[in-house]
Amino acid sequence: MLEIMAFTGIDVKGPGRACLDTLPGGGYDATSMTVLVFLKDLAIATATQMASLFAGIFVFGLLIHFISHLTFKSLEKSFGSRGVYFVAWLGTPIHELGHALFCVIFLHKIAEIRFFKPDPLTGTLGYVYHKWSRTNPWQVLGNFFIGIGPVVLGCAVLFATFYFLVPDSARVWHSITLGMNGVDSRQELAGYLAIFRDASLSLVRLIFNPSHLAEWRFWVFLYLSICVASNIRLSPSDIKGALSGLGCIVLPFLLLNLVGLITGAGAGKFFPYTASSLGLVYSLLLLALVMVLVGFVLTYLVAAVYYRLKYRGVLSPF
Repeated sequence: MLEIMAFTGIDVKGPGRACLDTLPGGGYDATSMTVLVFLKDLAIATATQMASLFAGIFVFGLLIHFISHLTFKSLEKSFGSRGVYFVAWLGTPIHELGHALFCVIFLHKIAEIRFFKPDPLTGTLGYVYHKWSRTNPWQVLGNFFIGIGPVVLGCAVLFATFYFLVPDSARVWHSITLGMNGVDSRQELAGYLAIFRDASLSLVRLIFNPSHLAEWRFWVFLYLSICVASNIRLSPSDIKGALSGLGCIVLPFLLLNLVGLITGAGAGKFFPYTASSLGLVYSLLLLALVMVLVGFVLTYLVAAVYYRLKYRGVLSPF
């Protein structure tokens, strides 16, 4: 059994050949063109489904990562390398636990784990070393979920914090999910942006209702959610690990589309779902995005004032 060691901080081989008959003057005959059209339809259907399911999540992830990076940079420039501990002491253990949880589910062997062990030289705050077998499809698939584990667990913890600490959270959450369920992959970009804009503004208004400011639970939620949301971001090693298992995600879609096209049922027959099926996921990611943005604004203001007093300059978060 071939075992692979991976650091998370965070091949199916075989002969394949297609024979296409060419006409004397060049080009393909009718049969060959049919094969080409079939393969094109198969590729387009699969790519469309992948984009429908994951494009929005990918964009959210990039935004969260970028804003979180600004938060860490601001804290580090003002208060030194230990300044990031302000948000990392809680968020990093949850981040690493997200990796470890899926290591267990997908039968990876955890060789070493450190939930919070800052290394000033490398900038690493925690890590999980795990082993898996390249010949085990279940374990290969697990790489994808292990890589995105911090996002999954981070959003779950963020929601729990929101649900138990934000006053009138049930009504607030219902309002957000109702708006996000309107997301549809068939919409144009302007439609997407309008839905996310309206949902974001609604979320901010409902969470930061003036009546909540007198509630101690709101302030606890604010701090804890900033800690968690700021550490949902994925490191390069996390992304690399997730991509190594992506093929096992694509393959089932490819096979179902293949059956659908061969039987004449169409690709959508076996997978009729679109981005609208991910309303709950988008709602969680929107909550994470809003809180990481709020966290950046608040931490930057504090860090910028301190930086101004100490260094007599303007703090750049970049």
